Amino acid sequence: MKKILFLLLAFTFVCLAADDDKHPWYVNIKGNKAFSTFQLEEQLDIPEEFGKMDTTKQDFMMRLSLENIKALYYSRGYYSLDLSMDIQRDIVSADSSIRGYFITIRDGERYRFSGVKLIVPEDRRVEIDESKLNIAQDHLYNQDDIAEDLEDIQKAYRREGYLHSTLSSIEMIDTTRKKILVQITVDPGAKVMMGNIASSSRRTKDRRNPNLVTSETGLTDTAWLSSLWRIPEGEIIDGNQYYTFRNKLFSTQLFTQIKMSDSLREDGLSDVYLNVTERVPGETRYGFFFEEIYGFGALASAKHKNFFGHFHEFSTSAQIAQHKQEASVGYANPLLFGTSFSFIPTAIRFEDRITLNHEKINPPAYPDSLEERYEIINRADLTFGITKRIRFRGTFDTRYVNKNEDKLFKLKGETALTFDYTDDYFNPTKGIRLAPTLGAGSNWKADLQNPTMVGDPYTYGEMTVNLYHPLFWTFYGAVSGSVGRFFAKALEDDARIFYQGGTRSVRGYRFRSIYASYDSTYTVRDEDTGEEKEVTDIHTGLTPLYFRFNQEVRWTFPWKSWQRWQIVQFYDWARVTDSESGKYAAEEDESLGFGIRYRWQFLTFRLDYAFKKDLSNWNLEHFASGRFAFDLSQTF
Repeated sequence: MKKILFLLLAFTFVCLAADDDKHPWYVNIKGNKAFSTFQLEEQLDIPEEFGKMDTTKQDFMMRLSLENIKALYYSRGYYSLDLSMDIQRDIVSADSSIRGYFITIRDGERYRFSGVKLIVPEDRRVEIDESKLNIAQDHLYNQDDIAEDLEDIQKAYRREGYLHSTLSSIEMIDTTRKKILVQITVDPGAKVMMGNIASSSRRTKDRRNPNLVTSETGLTDTAWLSSLWRIPEGEIIDGNQYYTFRNKLFSTQLFTQIKMSDSLREDGLSDVYLNVTERVPGETRYGFFFEEIYGFGALASAKHKNFFGHFHEFSTSAQIAQHKQEASVGYANPLLFGTSFSFIPTAIRFEDRITLNHEKINPPAYPDSLEERYEIINRADLTFGITKRIRFRGTFDTRYVNKNEDKLFKLKGETALTFDYTDDYFNPTKGIRLAPTLGAGSNWKADLQNPTMVGDPYTYGEMTVNLYHPLFWTFYGAVSGSVGRFFAKALEDDARIFYQGGTRSVRGYRFRSIYASYDSTYTVRDEDTGEEKEVTDIHTGLTPLYFRFNQEVRWTFPWKSWQRWQIVQFYDWARVTDSESGKYAAEEDESLGFGIRYRWQFLTFRLDYAFKKDLSNWNLEHFASGRFAFDLSQTF
């Protein structure tokens, strides 16, 4: 056994030694102000095998990499940049040294735009208000502004039927005045007039490798697919409508590739050819999970996205957990798909789902009691993109609820917008996201012959703002603020959605355990013994108003093989009051802790632990399993 251990240690030592750099090196950057040292080191883009190269090749590669830093500075208008590099050899021993690359930067003055000059053939000129272009303004130079203006100009030409217009730009630099004049040359090409449209489809061979395409015809009805194209023969093709049509097809998530082309005919019209490659339309999933309220469970689902070749989607799912059993069937279809709604950049998706649900949970104010409910739920969602950054969701929810022998019909409608200006929807590191929501609902006795209303109709509103920003190195900051209010009194079953700040937003606390309330005490007599005892009822607020704040510092591991992992420090705070503030006492709670994240595709596995819930002191608090929070998403 000892020999085996010795051999394993020796093998590990040899492997580690083999991975040592042949010529160790380091980089030292100083003088930089416009960009952080971490940004510049990333911009150098040094290959992993750099340390194994000989020193001559290292020096050559480093000088090439300096051009990346220059390009970054020039892209922001630092044309006065002064960049130099010295190479230093640090002697470690008689036969060992480390190569140091000392990069000195002087940012210099940043250049500004001085205007724009458009060069276009007069007979094909499209009217463009040059004064509204970014590059026509007297502000600091940024290459992103040029790219944005080029895109806007091209859209203007495409709108007039110049589908094949090309643009190029050159910058004229005035080093005396520190100004840059941008000259844009437009070659519109010829206008494209609509002829016929022909569609074809093929199948993806393997879900795991969508690039493997078979020669088999896809499921999509190509004649029906062609009918979605609404530009009639003989009309000018609006290029923006042309590309919007393609984007709408992609938004259905049914295709891996969509190719559109046009071919000029002898009569001057152009035929449009649409070729699509379909994903595997059906999928099945199964798995196991642990949920804070429902315990351990298993789930399974099946879906087919292209029944009858007209994008009809049918799905079914089931989950069985310790405290929850659920089965559902669903139907979805991208409605109103054609170019009649070209101002909408995505398909308008309608989804309806019928769910049978049974669960046993602890109500917010009574953790020792049990609330058992049976539900039949019908939920319909309508979603689409208003613009590339703004999404709309409309929801209508109807359900029959049997809760502890109370039987109700519940109706609720909700409208929400998402303004997303982040760099990545699923894993943002920079930008802002706003999400306003308005809703209304009512409750009715579950008596079909006499459906009388229980309570009054209620309305509510909610606003959430999330901010994301890189801090330094691989540290990223994120903050979220939210406020929500019921404008009219609701039943406790509805009002509880705003307890604890809307969701599990204060980690380390039982679900929805933060609420405004008051106690009432009364005496009851035991009929058998005659003894009297006091009973206290807790009444929770029915018109809640909450304020919530969350903060996180996220450290992404810098090593390439570990970049899916994050260590997170978080602080959560929520205050829940009620419109009847003289009757219900407000409650405020907070927590501080750490967590770990693992990102896999669009899912993020997270495990958090709140080690402090009383921040009035810094004494250690006892370990408790209830302080853990596990979920399959970022918190915000």
